[in-house]
Amino acid sequence: MYTQICSGSVYGVEGRMIAVEVDISSGLPQVNVVGLPDPAVRESVERVRAAVKNCGFAFPMERITVNLAPADLRKEGTAFDLAIAAGVLAASGQLRSALFQDFLVLGELALNGELRAVPGVLAMVEQAKQRGISKVLLPRGNAAEAACIEGMELFAASHLRELGDPKSDRQSWEALRYDSAGIAELDPYAGGGYGGNAAGHGDFGDVLGQHHAKRALLIAAAGSHNVLVM
Repeated sequence: MYTQICSGSVYGVEGRMIAVEVDISSGLPQVNVVGLPDPAVRESVERVRAAVKNCGFAFPMERITVNLAPADLRKEGTAFDLAIAAGVLAASGQLRSALFQDFLVLGELALNGELRAVPGVLAMVEQAKQRGISKVLLPRGNAAEAACIEGMELFAASHLRELGDPKSDRQSWEALRYDSAGIAELDPYAGGGYGGNAAGHGDFGDVLGQHHAKRALLIAAAGSHNVLVM
């Protein structure tokens, strides 16, 4: 069987939508991940396998092909774990693929099925909104960050089991709906929240990753050099 689930990645500071395609066919048991995956993405196979089994689902003993499209972009990080797991479960008939229609699915899996937060969620959710995707399934640790993008329905999970009961084909997303009401919005320029300083300006502490760019700017500032950022 074949299924497709939307996930995302970050290139520079911009989010990109990545289609996670999963096909299960007869043949020797093996899992192939294609579409220019980096080592962290290739290793997701073992994380997904262990998480699926430890959550009471069955990992298919067939030929599984996972394609990350578009295939000409290099895929990095662990944000595809949850989408790959959901794709495998949907393609094997253990979850209904219709559950994930119009969803952006993000999250890293622990071996016991727990969901861990991933970086770059803000950019990916913003891109999903521009593409007309209205729902996001993500780790609970990323929910507050994703809530900064208005007009999106957020469903926050802390464990793979929350996607559905392997003995039932029913799933209520209402149990996972994230309600940001009553949660103070984080202002990056207010001297708190994600960062900031007494002068009311953001600093490099607000930027996740981009280590080479931050070091280049630091050296340019220290030596009064010109710098061009592209």
